[in-house]
Amino acid sequence: MLNRSVPSFFHGKATSGRSFCADCDAPMILSLLEQDKPGFDLRTFVCPMCAATESIVVRV
Repeated sequence: MLNRSVPSFFHGKATSGRSFCADCDAPMILSLLEQDKPGFDLRTFVCPMCAATESIVVRV
């Protein structure tokens, strides 16, 4: 198993590390940051290896 920090989410806040692609396990890159509702951001990540995307809402 790889030794890496995987983000865990609690009440919408990332508590550690960066995310990894669920499809190919490569590190995801933040590609888009937009304001969601007040006090929250919508963050979209893309995988540079397979182009998979993941969006999460994060309390700021």
